[in-house]
Amino acid sequence: MKISQNSGVPIYQQIADYFRSEILEGRIGQGEYMPSIRGLAKDLKISVITTIKAYEQLESEGLVTAVQGKGYYVNAQDTEMLKEQHIRKVEEALLDAIKFAKIAKMSDDELLSTLKALQDLERTD
Repeated sequence: MKISQNSGVPIYQQIADYFRSEILEGRIGQGEYMPSIRGLAKDLKISVITTIKAYEQLESEGLVTAVQGKGYYVNAQDTEMLKEQHIRKVEEALLDAIKFAKIAKMSDDELLSTLKALQDLERTD
């Protein structure tokens, strides 16, 4: 995990975003324990409080649960909920793309052909 001090995004948010992606994409599975708060803080050379804040955010989103004396583990994810979360991310990204396309004065056809070209590139990778 890479943390950027200069990104403008709070460190706890960067940590939460990283683990959220790992969980939602299935790289950290149901029932798996998250890295210990102290261990993660030490590895990243950050405050334990920052790590706690990130984990608490994930807990408030229902992604992880705290177990007294053991740490945080990943909750089972509802596949329909996961699909909705991914659709929401796609919609947000497309809204951003539309906004930037307007700034660049792209036509709808240019925007759609760009999307199709990017999809084709992604399929070949």
